[in-house]
Amino acid sequence: MGELKSEYSAKQILMADMLLVLVAFIWGAGIPMSALLARSITPLWAVALRMLMASFFLILMFPKKIITSTKREWAISSVLTLVLTGVFISMTFGLVYSTASKQAFIGGLNVILVPLFVWIIYKTKPSLWIFAGAGITTTGLLVMGFTPGMEFNSGDFLSFIMAIFYAFQVLAAGFGARRVEPYRLVALHIIMLAAVMTILACIFEPLPDIGSFSLKIWATLLCVSLGNTILCFIIQFKAQRITPESHVAVIFSLEGLFGYMVAVLSGQDPFHLQGAFGGMLVIAGMMLTETETFLKHRKASGQL
Repeated sequence: MGELKSEYSAKQILMADMLLVLVAFIWGAGIPMSALLARSITPLWAVALRMLMASFFLILMFPKKIITSTKREWAISSVLTLVLTGVFISMTFGLVYSTASKQAFIGGLNVILVPLFVWIIYKTKPSLWIFAGAGITTTGLLVMGFTPGMEFNSGDFLSFIMAIFYAFQVLAAGFGARRVEPYRLVALHIIMLAAVMTILACIFEPLPDIGSFSLKIWATLLCVSLGNTILCFIIQFKAQRITPESHVAVIFSLEGLFGYMVAVLSGQDPFHLQGAFGGMLVIAGMMLTETETFLKHRKASGQL
């Protein structure tokens, strides 16, 4: 599960990786939007409404795939639902007590957790290239996020919990995408996630006054539902049929860099050279991982 599959060409793997970079960019850009929703509505309802809206569009798009799904496909999808419940709860409450950029950095630490989990769960030791790339990327994230006198609060702790769940999401996505057709997998696990988050929101939070929502809030909900949820999960599941989990984690670490860039451009956080240097390290870690793909396939084709 953690090794490159030889039946795919270097070009196919590179294309899958570039699509995952796009996902990382959209998710990174979406962190400030998620922060806006968490503060404008309430944390659980922010996620629940996002998933309900995404479910509405998925039912319209893939009704046959949903109706004809087997018990096994529902069961596999439920694993992703469980993991994402942990991701969104920790992410949403973390944003209430932390900042978008700090969560982007801390959440990105899943990059070093995924290779370890792959090693433990699948008994497959990731290559030195993967560990080196993950190590450099983690260093970059720490450089970007560290400031003298920094204090970690409860929101930052929740962001670290999110990183753990996020690592399991990468593993669960790889497992599910190779067993369930991607469009079906997206639809099933988002519908179940919408149901779970709505129940939790009804229990722990008051009903939102949707009539008072501004156009900005509705536009943000629509954006994160269609882009950050439906589009990104479809791309991720398609790409993870080709790219191994440890590789995906390194690429997704770019989410922290993109989140930082968007936070700076939107005026939520100031620019500093330390962040730029850390971002360069993150990119270097990803490039190191891409080099492994190139060298392995050149060797397999006899060019080395």
